[in-house]
Amino acid sequence: MTTNKTLGSTLIIIGTTIGAGVLALPLATAGLGFYYAVILMIMLWILMCYTALLTLEVNLAFPRGSSFSSMAKATLGTPGKIIATAAMLILFYALTAAYITGGSQLITENLHIHFQHAEKISALIFTIILGGFVFWSTRAVDYANRILFTIKIIAFIAMLALLIGHVDLQRLEPQPTAQLFILAAAPIVFTSFGFHGSIPSIVNYVGISPKKLRKVLIIGSMVPLILYIIFELTTLGTIPRTGPHSLAALTAQGSSVGEFIHALSLWVHSPVITALVNIFSDIAVTTSFLGVTLGLFDFIADATKRHNTKTGRLQSALMTFIPPLVFALFYPKGFIIALGYAAIALAVLAVLLPVLMVHKVRILPDLSSPYKVKGSVLILTIVFLAGLLIIALQIASAFNLLPVFH
Repeated sequence: MTTNKTLGSTLIIIGTTIGAGVLALPLATAGLGFYYAVILMIMLWILMCYTALLTLEVNLAFPRGSSFSSMAKATLGTPGKIIATAAMLILFYALTAAYITGGSQLITENLHIHFQHAEKISALIFTIILGGFVFWSTRAVDYANRILFTIKIIAFIAMLALLIGHVDLQRLEPQPTAQLFILAAAPIVFTSFGFHGSIPSIVNYVGISPKKLRKVLIIGSMVPLILYIIFELTTLGTIPRTGPHSLAALTAQGSSVGEFIHALSLWVHSPVITALVNIFSDIAVTTSFLGVTLGLFDFIADATKRHNTKTGRLQSALMTFIPPLVFALFYPKGFIIALGYAAIALAVLAVLLPVLMVHKVRILPDLSSPYKVKGSVLILTIVFLAGLLIIALQIASAFNLLPVFH
């Protein structure tokens, strides 16, 4: 059973990490070219994998079921709890609202539903059905995720296998101006490795087993890295950098993922590839929704001290799903703005807080973790500064202070 949970938890992390946002990576890294994009991805994966292990060290110093909020309060006091709660809610509510919006479009487009308020009704159906798995149990999310994950990965691997034949190696050559665009791309690539909010849920599900949990986090984050690199190879090698329907044209127009898929289909002339990309992006919305809302659900249950009973779980579910559903239905633009700053909330939650909390766990006499990540105070300081850099780059990008490829 434990092995079963270990596999399921690994798949939840992979499913949470590889969301529909992966399709935006080629546009975000178009200016870098393949080689610089790979270097940036590996560096940010190392950062995020390391901070995930720091989060695990902190989590194992507290009772099973503890959330970021309770851990932050115990280590950093009330200010830490407020910051952790704000970062968690902003990030997860924004992501959940975005996934509900995407899920409603998924239903209306695939079922060709076009009557008045169709998207609002579809959003409600999407939330009730998938939210039902989260309400029921982590195991229900695990098994639903396994089925969806299998379909998603088959579609993704089949898509990559078909795209590889269209790769032009000359399009992968480094460009002289590539270094200029690393700073603007960093926050976007950084968010593509975010799964840290789900770690307390994974620990609660698997149990106090440091070796198994360490393996879950490393493998669960490494698989997305490998698939991202292959995806970059196939897309940046297929779509030209300049000219009509090029990467430059797409970024200059501020194109959406849908327009990127359209451009890809124009260059490969394959309805099969287009269908596979659409299947992948549709299912990616659902698996990311499950992973994110599972983390949010457990966070809210811990923060509000709801009991693990049907009544308590229903109360937690209502607090988890109603706010993002309301905003997705009536104020979608507000969450689009919030998503623009997702990197800031994620940097606080996944980098700054784990560094500060693990430092406290290591020096406070009444706290002890059965697992300790290697790394001196100097390493922790460097990691903390990297988190601050991501925040600074996101703010600079929001004010158009960084060079952008177009």
